[in-house]
Amino acid sequence: MAEEPLLRIRQRPPRPNHAPALVVGAVGLILLVLTPAVVRPAPPAQPVTVVLGKMGSKVDFFRDGKVQEILKRRDVEVVVHNTGSREMATNDIDQYDFVFPSGQPTTDLILADREARDQFAQAHVPFVSPIVLATYRPYAQALRDAGVATPMDPSRPDTLYYELDIGAFIRLTEQGKRWNDIGIGTYGITNNNLVLAHTSDVCKSNSGGTYQGLIAYARNGGRIASSESEAVALGESLKSFYRQQGAPTPDRVPFYLSQEGKRIAPIVVIYEHQYLAHQLRRPTGQPDLERVLLYPADHFETQPSFIALNERGTLLAQLLRTDAELRKRAVELGFRVLDAGQDTASPQLAGLLADRGVEAPSSTDDDTRAYLPSVDLFEKLITTIGDCR
Repeated sequence: MAEEPLLRIRQRPPRPNHAPALVVGAVGLILLVLTPAVVRPAPPAQPVTVVLGKMGSKVDFFRDGKVQEILKRRDVEVVVHNTGSREMATNDIDQYDFVFPSGQPTTDLILADREARDQFAQAHVPFVSPIVLATYRPYAQALRDAGVATPMDPSRPDTLYYELDIGAFIRLTEQGKRWNDIGIGTYGITNNNLVLAHTSDVCKSNSGGTYQGLIAYARNGGRIASSESEAVALGESLKSFYRQQGAPTPDRVPFYLSQEGKRIAPIVVIYEHQYLAHQLRRPTGQPDLERVLLYPADHFETQPSFIALNERGTLLAQLLRTDAELRKRAVELGFRVLDAGQDTASPQLAGLLADRGVEAPSSTDDDTRAYLPSVDLFEKLITTIGDCR
């Protein structure tokens, strides 16, 4: 009888030393899952204060993405409606928390109206931006050759800034001079249009109205109108200057920055910050040398006034005046922010331009200033020039 085969049982090799740890870890995981979690309640969300405003050219500030982010971290949301500065003074603003006109004439109209109706209004000036004439280098050089414009820094062949004799400039228009007549062809351009500056609608915008006040001051021998009859007479004499530019547009800056700007409107009236913001958007050390500014020798220091109409507006005004991030961003958008005393512009803008390789404009804190007539006479001047309703 054959023997049955032997049955051998092999011993399993010992488990690696880390196996028990895996088991313990798994058990711990199970226990962790089974143990009720301690849930801490989230802190209550801070309510967002929505502030509604109406403004003109400074609308770019509040529509800037970085400004919106800064305000969001302060639990503030600003909603703005765009309109001409003068237009906001002639329309109902009671539904708004603030208005932000670009110059003193409109500010005075709004404050006077609020006071007459016993309504709250408080004006703040967070930054300033001079009225300038934006043009292109060949046109500035042609005006220089005609003895009307002077480089602010003659040592720089690529200077971005010129001083303009407004009286001499408007005399070219009065004489019917065209760009071809004053030698623009020397710079490879043919343009038979009149030598004049294009503005926004004088009946709606502060820049358009202020420029008319500037040329009225020059035309009147450096004197402001002192009577209604004088204001009307000046307005009548300036109508042709205004009408010869053609139909006004709400905003001249897009035309100026377009490829066709040199042909459509070679000189436009804008605010300094709009030009500097364009330069600061460019790569460091690569300024736009083709576009330059003309600063009237007799200049206005325009003060855009933030007018708070209630507590929400006052809250935002306080942020604009004191918040370091908002002030820094205003500088990055080309504004001259005021120092703590609210008297003079901070040197921050000049420092930033130097860091970006852009020539800084000279200070306008000198005594060569033009002046506007009183609010009622200025209104008479503007409504006469533009036949405003």
